[in-house]
Amino acid sequence: MGTRISSLSTVAAESSHCYQMVTSGPTQIAMSGGLLRIGWPNRSVLKEARADKIESVSIGHSWFWNTLSIRLVDGEEYSVGGLATGVAVRLRDALLVDAERIKAEVAAAQLSAMTVGDEIMQIEDEVAQLFSGKNYVRHSEALALHSQLDTTMKKCTEFVKEYLVPEALSAFQRLEKFRTLEVFEKKRNRANDVFIQNSVPAVKLAAKSDFGITLTDEQAIAIATDEEATLVLAGAGTGKTAVITGKIAHLVRNRGVAPEDILVLAFNRTATQEIRNRLPEDLNRTKVYTFHGFGNSIIGRSGIKRTVSKFAEDERVTERFVNNAIDEILSGADSSDDVSEFVAYHRVPYQSPFDFDSPGEYFEYVSDWDRRTLNGVRVKSFEELEIANFLTLNGIKFEYETPYGVNTATRDFRQYQPDFYLPDYDIYIEHFALDENGNAPSEWNRYVEGVKWKRSKHKEYGTTLIETYSWQRSQGVLRTELQQRLTEHGVRFKRMSIGQVLRHLATWVISWLARLMTKFLDHVKTGGLSRDELRQRASDSRNPIRSRSFINVFEKVWDRYEEALNAEETIDFHDMINKASDLIRDGRSSNRFRYVLVDEFQDTSVGRVMLLNALYWRNIAYFLVGDDWQSINRFAGSDVSLVKDCGRYLGYVQARELTETFRFGNGILKPSIDFVQRNPEQTQRNLRSSISSGDHGITIVSDTNVERAIAGSFRDIKKRVIGRQADNISILVLGRYRDSGQYFNAVRHLYPGPNARFSTIHRAKGREDDYVIVLDLKNARMGFPAKIEDDPLLEMVLPPKSAKGLPYAEERRLFYVAMTRARRGSYLITDARQPSEFVTEIRKHHQDVRQIGNLASEQFPNCPKCSTGQLIVSQSEKTLRCTNYPMCDHLAPRCEKCLVGYLADASQSGFLTCTNSNCDRREKLCQKCKVGWLKKRSGPYSEFWGCTEYSSDPLRSDPPCRYTTNEPIRSDVTRSDIPPKNSVRFCAQRSRRFVKR
Repeated sequence: MGTRISSLSTVAAESSHCYQMVTSGPTQIAMSGGLLRIGWPNRSVLKEARADKIESVSIGHSWFWNTLSIRLVDGEEYSVGGLATGVAVRLRDALLVDAERIKAEVAAAQLSAMTVGDEIMQIEDEVAQLFSGKNYVRHSEALALHSQLDTTMKKCTEFVKEYLVPEALSAFQRLEKFRTLEVFEKKRNRANDVFIQNSVPAVKLAAKSDFGITLTDEQAIAIATDEEATLVLAGAGTGKTAVITGKIAHLVRNRGVAPEDILVLAFNRTATQEIRNRLPEDLNRTKVYTFHGFGNSIIGRSGIKRTVSKFAEDERVTERFVNNAIDEILSGADSSDDVSEFVAYHRVPYQSPFDFDSPGEYFEYVSDWDRRTLNGVRVKSFEELEIANFLTLNGIKFEYETPYGVNTATRDFRQYQPDFYLPDYDIYIEHFALDENGNAPSEWNRYVEGVKWKRSKHKEYGTTLIETYSWQRSQGVLRTELQQRLTEHGVRFKRMSIGQVLRHLATWVISWLARLMTKFLDHVKTGGLSRDELRQRASDSRNPIRSRSFINVFEKVWDRYEEALNAEETIDFHDMINKASDLIRDGRSSNRFRYVLVDEFQDTSVGRVMLLNALYWRNIAYFLVGDDWQSINRFAGSDVSLVKDCGRYLGYVQARELTETFRFGNGILKPSIDFVQRNPEQTQRNLRSSISSGDHGITIVSDTNVERAIAGSFRDIKKRVIGRQADNISILVLGRYRDSGQYFNAVRHLYPGPNARFSTIHRAKGREDDYVIVLDLKNARMGFPAKIEDDPLLEMVLPPKSAKGLPYAEERRLFYVAMTRARRGSYLITDARQPSEFVTEIRKHHQDVRQIGNLASEQFPNCPKCSTGQLIVSQSEKTLRCTNYPMCDHLAPRCEKCLVGYLADASQSGFLTCTNSNCDRREKLCQKCKVGWLKKRSGPYSEFWGCTEYSSDPLRSDPPCRYTTNEPIRSDVTRSDIPPKNSVRFCAQRSRRFVKR
């Protein structure tokens, strides 16, 4: 049986029917793909042979038919008769041609078998050598060998394989199982495991000899790993610096790498200096830089004479330059219109009230943004802001929410105050949150009734009212419609210079814009973005009109900034990285490092990664040490996604984990890692403590006074520390904000000694102390997590946020960093009335966490009016006010019966009760508005029950509730008759803390 070759002829013939009747010999012959078959139709084959085995073919003639005779090289002969002359000739010719072709191919196959056989045996030797476990095999090396193996194996066709010598055939069969890349990779990994385990003792010895470091097995394994990119995920306190210095020692002592062929890049100067100080004298040729310092060295060696710009030394210098640049733009007639359009109408990120599911959500959003007009008046909505600025820029004097010209105040109603009044024309302007059909947003209860009430007053007293609507702003016609209505009423427009307005009425706008543009410029250059990319991002943003308006101004500022750098022949920090990357790629830098070690890789940016990418050549390897749990510098351009995506830029990645922390025990470890890993976007890995004696864990300190809470934490630490050890204990007070240091300074004297300090959490990264005290843990905009949103414009240039992670993802990582700076104990100081959701989450999942003080805020009810706010004690302490104030102006009065609690708890079905659990006051909740309660009133004919919200201000988002009933309200209901509450009540003792002494 031979190999079928499909490229050859396909011919066949059968004996005539008459011949088949008189013969017992074969009556069919066929040739297909070089394979000859002789036999019978629909019966077995008598002979099968490859065409090259044919020695001769002849035709015998008779009266009626012809006989085709075939002689094979082995002497066998076969004949098939009963063939027509033409058929016999065509079959003979085909057999002879194919025989010659096959013979030529056999000769070629025999020759190829000799070459391929040698290649197969050589590859087997290379595979054996590569995977011997004597060296680390990088993915690229294995991939190249596997590609060579696959190519050679494909040459070895079945035809060629027949002529392989036995040794080559055996090698082929052994290699065949490695043809799939998956199996090949498994063999590589097994070989690398052998190499790494054999290297561990030498790695430990080198680190001990050079740096006095005693490495763990997993640290040594990470160091011995020699992939194209080795990513070491190192949790808090697991020894990141030890791994980096240990890697240097291993490379030089064990792998024969010259120190000058090693580049170490750290995130800041402190880390750089720490590594340099640890290097022995014979290793000090190792290149250790910050990213910026390394970039600057590349530029300097390239022959480009550039000094560091003053912009790189002080952000305030850049901000002042941008401020002056805006001033210059305002002076130009062509450019000032761009500034005018942006600052007057796009300064805040507009969203319609119809975009929200509830008034509370709208109030929360609007409250996050500064709504000051160009003339300094603070208005309540974005739409009112646009109207006010339009009037200002057109020289139209207005008064905001001034009392209506007619006295409408009564016993139950305050004086009516329209949105805008134009005193020069005696015109009122009211802006209504209505759509084209006159409908208010969802759940804006009784809002339309309030609109009708206002219209009726103007009609009643004959005053001029111009109305504007939310739908006009959404469709971009608000200013046009307003201008038309004002013109119809004789209002004269006197266009004012935006420069004049900003310099005389709104200097703060220029300062605000300068700060925003300085941040934006910083991120543009960090990311190396082009103008075309910026324009595209602006068009793709959530608010393209606002984004494009901003870019129109920004590009002019950017032009002036670059012109200043060029004129002074200086570079900024961003140029140090971006220009260095360009020089390396252009071949103008001769640096070829064999190893690049990167510290704090979780804080890397696109620009830094592109610099690493520019350094790539075939013999380079990257050693990246970081922890995505501690990525906290997005505001500076850091992109946490690069931890998982670094292979896209730096080659194949082998991840290693350091899972043993030497800093703290399980008391801090368990709550902190449970907290940070609850975000699905963080890497999920184990962390264990090497401290057998444990720690003092996490303590939640609840108080309404921060200074008192810090002092209490100091006292508690002293109690926990034995004897004279207290003098040597270090305490780090951490603030989410720089200004929080004032609380520490106020009580600093209560902890004598030099070992108590204040730092922001960001600046404390990399530090560790015996105890930490974390401040600002309050549920507020300036709390922790911080709820102050960056301007959405920055989202065009900031690293993207993950849509899959938990809210406040970076703030969660920052909280993890804060908790894990401590060796012995972490104190979390939270506002007793408005605790941070981070603290409540820790308590929920770790109920054994120690607590000092109670969280009274658990008993504060939600606002019944806007539903998203929370009722907290007002400054006067006479009421509870909504946290969405002033957008939501709901107030709950102090209980007149106990003078301790507040009549604000609506958790009981149908009743409003006192928050003081020791007070049995209860009132029937209004079933219409669900905000007020029913109070007995006297009418002209009889007494009745009316809602207390009837006295509401008609100017608020909802008019008075006019619900009344004559049905008797039970007065014999006691607290015991009311079903138990689901939430915990105020206790009288806690509530009294909020009463002024």
